[in-house]
Amino acid sequence: MDNEPVFRTEESTENVSQPPEASVKKFSSKSKLIILIAGFVVLMLLIGGGSYFLGKRSNSSENPSPTPAPTQTPEPTEIISSPTPTATASGSITPTKKLLSTKTPTSSPTPIPKSKILSSSTSLDGFRSSNNGGNATLEIRAGRNVNLVTRGFVSFDLSDIPSGATITEASLRLYQAKIIGNPYGAGGSLKVDHLTYGDSLDNEDYGAAALSSSFITLTNNASIEWKDAVVTDRVKDDIANGRSRSQFRIHFQTENTGGDVTGDFAYFEAAENNMATGNTPQLVIKYY
Repeated sequence: MDNEPVFRTEESTENVSQPPEASVKKFSSKSKLIILIAGFVVLMLLIGGGSYFLGKRSNSSENPSPTPAPTQTPEPTEIISSPTPTATASGSITPTKKLLSTKTPTSSPTPIPKSKILSSSTSLDGFRSSNNGGNATLEIRAGRNVNLVTRGFVSFDLSDIPSGATITEASLRLYQAKIIGNPYGAGGSLKVDHLTYGDSLDNEDYGAAALSSSFITLTNNASIEWKDAVVTDRVKDDIANGRSRSQFRIHFQTENTGGDVTGDFAYFEAAENNMATGNTPQLVIKYY
């Protein structure tokens, strides 16, 4: 009895190895989990990459790089031509106008002004008085005395002015050579009339009607010197009306008899150069 073998049952053994099928089943479950996780990661990567690619492609199709339109060189012309269509980046056609050229004006050469001095005509300059006296071979005189009032006259031949000339300025120049008494104190300033008295200086010319009376002042002082007056419009008027001469009369602003026999007079040199100054009357013409 004491030597009977002792038999151990499977229930009493705790370190019994598991069967191979159980190990395989356990390994298979882990592998599937790993494969599923890996597959999910790859799927997410594929979805993200696809979305990025599709988004970039969509953005590229919606905003294509603009193709620059060909530059057209403006054609020089003085007339705006018909609109020329120009294709834009969006594919639409926009009509554009050709530029209007700016033509540089060609300046005309400035005409060179010329000058001509006309001398007065002898026997047509001198003085006439209110008592029918006067002289055409002495000086040009204006003033008064106790018996009379005197006016001076001067005439210029216009034939030396070139035909078709454009006159820009004309000046009457008389040289005051002598003073007797106080003519400017008695008569004020010396005025100029524009008139026409023809080819002789006569008594009636003292009171002849003027074309333009007292249109300018020659002088208002007794200085011995040249006295100048601008008579441009009067010379132009003579030429426009076919007159062969420009003629003028000088007189004081206030005219009345008075003083003494010697009187109050202003003397101007005449064409005859009777006072020997050499400063005979001039009509200075500027023209082109």
